[in-house]
Amino acid sequence: MSDQTTDNAPLTIQGVRDLIAKEHNLLLDEDDPILVAVTMHRAALNEYDCLLQTHKQQLAKDMEEHVSSFALEVRKSTNSLLSKAVKANIENCLSVVKTHEGQMDRFLGSVRGLAIFASVMFCLSIAVSISVIVWGS
Repeated sequence: MSDQTTDNAPLTIQGVRDLIAKEHNLLLDEDDPILVAVTMHRAALNEYDCLLQTHKQQLAKDMEEHVSSFALEVRKSTNSLLSKAVKANIENCLSVVKTHEGQMDRFLGSVRGLAIFASVMFCLSIAVSISVIVWGS
């Protein structure tokens, strides 16, 4: 029987013999049948460890897939929300520009009206000046 069933086994056959000697003051031979139980338990623990490692790898793979899928959905949602926000912002800016355009049209209409009034007053001023020159005061 070997001292250790696997390289990573924390409990060796010699370790069990030493433990029993220390705890029970009983020396076991290297070929004592009770040590078969240690080998069987070590093999069962190794199998269980392999099973746990396989499950751990599968869980990590599944988790990565779920996180990746979730991240993609979040990215789609944020892009959609961002698009809607940008579109709403653009529409808001266009609305403000349209409002200012209306105000500017009214202002230009007023300026045109005042320009026409100023032209009429200028013409009247020239006419009065000419009449004063021609007919006197």
